[in-house]
Parts: sequence; C-alpha cells; structure tokens
Amino acid sequence: MITYFQNICKQIYEKIKKTIQREEQIYQETIENYKHQGERCPNCGAVGRLNPYGSYWRYMVYEIEIKIEDKRIKILRFKCKSCGVTHALLPDILIPYSSYTLSFKISVLLEYFKREKTVVSICKHFGIAVSTLYAWKKQLLEHKELLIGVVESKKTDALAFLRKFLDSIEISELLQDFWRRYGFSFLQSKRQTTQSVPP
Repeated sequence: MITYFQNICKQIYEKIKKTIQREEQIYQETIENYKHQGERCPNCGAVGRLNPYGSYWRYMVYEIEIKIEDKRIKILRFKCKSCGVTHALLPDILIPYSSYTLSFKISVLLEYFKREKTVVSICKHFGIAVSTLYAWKKQLLEHKELLIGVVESKKTDALAFLRKFLDSIEISELLQDFWRRYGFSFLQSKRQTTQSVPP
C-alpha cells in the first residue's frame, strides 16, 4: 500500500471547522497530482520502479453540510518492477481498510467528546452503530498515547487532543510520522501484516 502524504490534510480539517470542500474533490486532486516516477516501493524500498497496474473500486464515506455521503471511488494500483508487489495508492484522507474517511471519524469523535449529544443521537446522525463509535473511541485513545506519549496522554483529555491536532499546521507531517513509526495509519483499525519501507 502506498500511503500518499501531502499538505492536502489542511484542507480536510478546514472542512471540519465548517468551511466546505468536498472530500471527493480533494481525493480527485490528489490522484491527479500524484507522480509515481521516483517514488519508493513501500515493500522493497526500490526507487523509481513503480508502474501503473490497474485499479479497483471502493467506497468513501464522509460528511458534507451535515449530510452523510458515500461515493464510489477508483483506487489506483502500482506494481514494483523490482519485487513484483502491487500497491494501492491511498491519499492521507483515506484510512486503509475502511470506507470512512479520516475527517469522518474525527467528526464523530469530536461530537462524542464534546458531550453535548447522546451517543444514540450521534450514531443516528452519522449512520453508525454504537459499538463502532466505542471502537473508534478506544482506537483514538490508543493512538493518542502513541502520538504524544503515555505521560502526556494521561494529562491531555481526548477533546483537547483532537482540537490541538486539528489546529496543527503540520497535520500531514504528523500523520506521516505516525505511519513511519508504527507501520499503520492514524485511526486505522486493521494493521498491515507486511513490512513497509517508509516514504
């Protein structure tokens, strides 16, 4: 899997802060701007050996103007000429092995940690199960600890952490650093089973 990090994350979080930018547009711009020549293979580390190798379809679930949208999107694939492994190109707005975008999960968690609405009303609005919300909450708390450390995590509540995270001007860098350190994406539930070479 090629996790593509760039500064488009700032646009996503501006959307969360009530400016409107469709995530499908962000996704499309990212795909159009990606240049595979010179990129490193996530499996073997070879540079400049990735070739286009088809595509597949998946769904992207996101929120826009308080409405939940799901859009079928095409994921590009690349094959490394050195090791023969294929990789899907996933911009940092997408979470591997999940239909939900990163901003969608963060929006749900912000609503939960604000404590202004009931869990049932949050889940009804976002169209998710209560168990899903609690799984995401657990995941956020674990990833928060990884991102800022055990001691700092104990001193920082989840809402403060999310707000500070959203206000960061280096969101893409934070996400990339998290991926490099742990081999999976922030708020990703299923972890990769293969070794990956950081970009």
